[in-house]
Amino acid sequence: MKRIALVFAALALTGAMAYAQDAAPAAPAPVVVTIGDWGRQIFQVGGQDSSGYSFGTGTSWDNTPRIVGLNIQAAYANGGFSITPEADNGGFGLTDQNKAWVIPLPGLTFEAGLTLETDTWRGTSDFGSDDWVRFQGYQQNSFTFFRLGEASSNSTFDVNYNKDGIGAWALVSGTGQDIGSSLQAGAAYTVPSVATIKAQYIGYNVGGTTLQGTTRSALVADGTAFGQIQVAVNVSPLVKGLNEEIGVDFPSNATDAGYVFQVSDITDFAIPSTPVTAHLLVLITDFNGNLSTSGGSGYGLLGGVGADYDLGNKVTLNGDVRYGNALGSSNGLNTSNSLTGVLIGIKKGFDHGDIGIGFEYSTSTIIATAISGAGDATKGHWLIPVELTESF
Repeated sequence: MKRIALVFAALALTGAMAYAQDAAPAAPAPVVVTIGDWGRQIFQVGGQDSSGYSFGTGTSWDNTPRIVGLNIQAAYANGGFSITPEADNGGFGLTDQNKAWVIPLPGLTFEAGLTLETDTWRGTSDFGSDDWVRFQGYQQNSFTFFRLGEASSNSTFDVNYNKDGIGAWALVSGTGQDIGSSLQAGAAYTVPSVATIKAQYIGYNVGGTTLQGTTRSALVADGTAFGQIQVAVNVSPLVKGLNEEIGVDFPSNATDAGYVFQVSDITDFAIPSTPVTAHLLVLITDFNGNLSTSGGSGYGLLGGVGADYDLGNKVTLNGDVRYGNALGSSNGLNTSNSLTGVLIGIKKGFDHGDIGIGFEYSTSTIIATAISGAGDATKGHWLIPVELTESF
């Protein structure tokens, strides 16, 4: 009997220990907290043809230097947040990505914030003058396909799925009753080792989705809305070192939109066994004359070719030639000023940034120049940019 009692006592003790282990709270999932920064400052000396010179400081896309662009992020397996304070123009505010997210199931993500900037399906080009001082008409990097949640001043919510080559997403920007004009929704499918095929609808009020090479600020009267339909194919897996995407964009109402369609191609190719990466960009837009009271009709063209040559020791030589006809370089307006732009520059890279100096010449305006008086599109412009970028 004593032996039996001891056995029962041992079993009871074992069961109590197992229950205590089951009842103990699980250890919290590890959280990774990071603080990063990205900033760019370009000191520029330049001017118009036969008009002397002046100087100023800006960035690649604007007249104000990006002194600091912090990113503060905390994330774990099932969620996180990201906020990006900046200090442009002597003030403190927000830029880039400002959102929180939850991942309840593998591949499924819910996001909410002001600027989501989820790049999973974005079609972007970034070479040559994009990283120095941009020429007239080249105002952003989303060329073939908008990312999920471009820049916006409205509250934005989305749900997206990305797993096993299948993607799907739906986003609503702002508040109101007309959800169609505030909706971004699409799907993608990846054929392994071949291509990714993707399509989406973007409502007129979804922030930051102005079509590359056009302007919508004075397109339509208040209350008029239209949507954009984008279809793109990324064929990068076909060739080693290739990044190529072909896209088409057309509006749901061409009369209100001011254009009928746009076709675009972005190609970057790291040439095997050489230190050269070649670049190509083409955008063709069929304008119908309804952009505004000064809208033009016909085909607008923006294009560029470039190359990066790795000289070793983190030194890179950049070359870039851009062209835009009158409609393309003026974003669809009825002008007579075409553009030819040339860049040559050299950069020295470091672990957390780079510094470089270059020369640019354009037959029309250099869009992001901080040079006073350099806005006359009928005159040529020259520029010597000294570029500084930090990245942590």
